[in-house]
Amino acid sequence: MSEDILKTIKSLLASGKGDPKRLREIAETVKKGEPVVMSDYRYIQTLTEASKGAEGEQQSPSTKPSKRDTSLELLRVRLAEGQITIEQFRELKKALTEDE
Repeated sequence: MSEDILKTIKSLLASGKGDPKRLREIAETVKKGEPVVMSDYRYIQTLTEASKGAEGEQQSPSTKPSKRDTSLELLRVRLAEGQITIEQFRELKKALTEDE
């Protein structure tokens, strides 16, 4: 269960949904093995449902995300988790988008 919540939080952070600070605090709570308060759980549910609804409207089922989009999403997750700095993120993003 906690792995699912962490995966959901990472996905929300990567997509830019919700308040990053609040999501990181919830993730830290889960990592510590502490219970998530109901208001935080509902917050994650609401963001997830809103995100799924928006995806359904924007993408057709046959549309696959490009490799570049997947790479940018991974960079966002790494930035949100503090694995890379904002400067590193910008450099890597620039390198990924230079091909366009």
